[in-house]
Amino acid sequence: MNYRDLGKYLESTSPSDLDERVLEAIHERRVVKLTCNDVSLWVFNGRERDYLIVPRMYCSCMDFELNVVIRGSKPFCYHLIAQRISELRNAFKDLKVDMSTLIDVLIELIYLSRSPTLRRIISGH
Repeated sequence: MNYRDLGKYLESTSPSDLDERVLEAIHERRVVKLTCNDVSLWVFNGRERDYLIVPRMYCSCMDFELNVVIRGSKPFCYHLIAQRISELRNAFKDLKVDMSTLIDVLIELIYLSRSPTLRRIISGH
């Protein structure tokens, strides 16, 4: 199974077999979709870091880089699983933002691995 086979994995996995972190992230709505016009950006809002997600393909976390891409020891990280389940259940934060904000969040994710802008939006400040 490669990391693009997330749908097959989820179909063959019962909820009780999912990593507890996945269920916790879904319950806490830590998956965020930022949208401006026709452009969407998925982010996993972690406790210490935030991760850019390209659904079913990529996560900016170290686990994805090391264990999925380099070692090939697993097909995907728990952030990708949480994103997909959140999307299927419509259990994510869906935020409409302007393009400037979307770009700010993306740049912060790339350079800081954390988005103060996104965290301010989520906290309402």
